[in-house]
Amino acid sequence: MKCKSDLRGAIIARRNALSPAEIAVLSRAACDHLLSLPEFVAARVVMFFITFGSEVDTLPLIRSAMDLEKRALAPRAVRSTKLLIPCEITDLDRDLAPGAYGIRAPRAGCRMAKLDEIDLILVPAAVWAEDGYRVGYGAGYYDRFLRFVPRAHRIGLGFEVQVVSQVPHDEHDLPVDMLVTEKGVRRFSHRRAKGDQE
Repeated sequence: MKCKSDLRGAIIARRNALSPAEIAVLSRAACDHLLSLPEFVAARVVMFFITFGSEVDTLPLIRSAMDLEKRALAPRAVRSTKLLIPCEITDLDRDLAPGAYGIRAPRAGCRMAKLDEIDLILVPAAVWAEDGYRVGYGAGYYDRFLRFVPRAHRIGLGFEVQVVSQVPHDEHDLPVDMLVTEKGVRRFSHRRAKGDQE
């Protein structure tokens, strides 16, 4: 098995090879699957990731959630502590600005959400495994954050080109409950670790 950094580089290169038109079509298909999930339908407060580079385009999904009168949150990364702050967004053009690592994020002074209010979290990754584990972008933001929100559904969102049979993972790595791609939904039955439960 490749180490995380080699795997990350190889799969991001594969994802980057998708054309903008392919990304648009595959994103729409993946987001349609997500919108029909019972967990998403029932969720009132959803934390989205804001698309960066060749990731699934989440902006139409956020607009759809707002149209459905869900509270939409987006993460603000604090580089000094490597923590994510969930902030409420109501207008994508007004509320987002360039943030850490060049990723659009809620502006400073955004309204923070309470962690126990979050029903569902969409999790990004560079690489997804068939068992729900992931290789992120290397800073560990989501692995730290997910431990603070044990009751929330964790749903990975990506493309099939990012999925491999397995990835190296450590004790601190947390798998998602489901992975959604343009092909559909994979559900996992992980036993949540001690300290990672409601």
